[in-house]
Amino acid sequence: MIWLDFSMFLVLLGLFFYVFASSSVTVLHRIYLLLHIVFMIWPLTQFISQTASSNSYKLFYLTVSYIDLSLLGIGWFVFIVFLTGQSYVIRKSRLFVLSMPALASVAAAAINPNGLFISIGEQADSMKQLQHGPLYWIMIAQLLLYMIVSVAIMAHRLRTDVSDRQRTLIRTAMTGMFTLLLFSIADLCINVLVIDYLGRYIPLVSVGMAFAAVYLVHAIGRNKVFDIIQTVQRDVMNTMSMGIIVLDENDTIIEVNKVIKPVIRLRIGDKFNSSVIASHFKGETARELAAFFEAQRQRPNERLEFELTLDLDRYRHVIVQSAPILNHKKTPVGRVITFQDVTELRLLVEATNSQNEQLQDRNRDLLLMQDELFQANKKLEQMAITDGLTGCYNRRYLLQKLEQEVVANIRYGIPFSIFLFDLDYFKSINDKYGHLIGDEVLCSTADVVRRTLRLTDVLARYGGEEFTVYLPHTNREQADLMAEMVMEAVERNEVNTGAGEQSLSVTISMGVISIEHFEPAALDDPKAFLRELLSQADAALYEAKYSGRNRIVKRKLA
Repeated sequence: MIWLDFSMFLVLLGLFFYVFASSSVTVLHRIYLLLHIVFMIWPLTQFISQTASSNSYKLFYLTVSYIDLSLLGIGWFVFIVFLTGQSYVIRKSRLFVLSMPALASVAAAAINPNGLFISIGEQADSMKQLQHGPLYWIMIAQLLLYMIVSVAIMAHRLRTDVSDRQRTLIRTAMTGMFTLLLFSIADLCINVLVIDYLGRYIPLVSVGMAFAAVYLVHAIGRNKVFDIIQTVQRDVMNTMSMGIIVLDENDTIIEVNKVIKPVIRLRIGDKFNSSVIASHFKGETARELAAFFEAQRQRPNERLEFELTLDLDRYRHVIVQSAPILNHKKTPVGRVITFQDVTELRLLVEATNSQNEQLQDRNRDLLLMQDELFQANKKLEQMAITDGLTGCYNRRYLLQKLEQEVVANIRYGIPFSIFLFDLDYFKSINDKYGHLIGDEVLCSTADVVRRTLRLTDVLARYGGEEFTVYLPHTNREQADLMAEMVMEAVERNEVNTGAGEQSLSVTISMGVISIEHFEPAALDDPKAFLRELLSQADAALYEAKYSGRNRIVKRKLA
């Protein structure tokens, strides 16, 4: 039976290395591994104590085993606290207080005052000569106390609203603890209370520790209940919209997510090579992928990317990326291949480009329409302010212009002049040559006068054969000179009548009024002042006509 303890130690040692090597080490793992070390020390020291030749060595190793056993309760309690998510209550000060019963048992086992914990007699059988004192039973009591508290914590957490994963964790730990507890009670009853009747030692505690550890490690491997890091990594990979393949340095598949499986049937452990590509892709797609992965093998430290089109249930645009996995020495130890479906994005971009083209076409049409509308408005505006026959400004525009200019001229004392003239004997021209020749005479006369005037002067058809000229910044002397020039230019102008080579010329009668000085009262009613000006110019024109025509009558308003 003594070799059974050593066998259980080897089992526990193997499990220890298995858990350490096969899982990502979290805080919960570290606590469990410490508890596992407690499991290992007990069978080892029990085995050594039973093979020792002297009682002093036996007592030493038994003391070490009971010190280890004294820590089992607090170790299991801390493990349960972290397992149930109550780790926030474990502070340094609280942990020391909670560890007091276990530390007291450790001290009692280590000191063993007067053999009150254990003692060895002189009998031949080592276990028959082993005597347990009152401090030993106190140790058993504190172990039971920790176990009871741990069970209470787990039972309480199971009654609360916890996740399925945490519920599995708690039930796994509770099953393992009850397994150990049953073997411990059996050991206590058989090896301590009734050993005299059996005549030999049966290491039930060691077997119970081994059974509990085997169960917990089996649960770890089967359910991955402790491996939260790998669980989260796997969940994150499976929730991603892109397909992911993880390869090692030998192009062996070590991980794939769910998205890529409908596209490429892969298994963990297979080689990802050209034959895999050829079995899943055909034609140009297979050649592009093969060339891409060959480029990746030739440049293992670079991140590569290209886009391909897959003919699945419908055409899909996929971006394939290959990125190296580097260790701390920047050496490639594998690579990650991602397949991102960008079909919707591509369709969206194409739809957006199509809409942009349509919008640009509409914008061009709108710009053309706007230009046509601008030109039409420009023509309408020009038609609204000009005379349709002569091309001069019309009477409406002239009056608006004068209303604006007169106010400014009065306010700043700027001199200006106004001509009012009409063609002499124009009715006889219409009667003799017809209205078409009359219109030609009007247009020709307007052109001559326009060429004679300055660019700043305004020529307008006032009505019939009557015209008005506004000369800004023009005093009386300048206006008289301009009036003479206009009279001479009109008289020299000849208009072809269409009857052979016969042509005719006309003369004009003109009233000129110049304003050099202003009364401030004129600003009170500018329109009345303008009416007075035009009335004076009209009176001067009639005076010129009644005085014999072809002459200028000048007036000056002070």
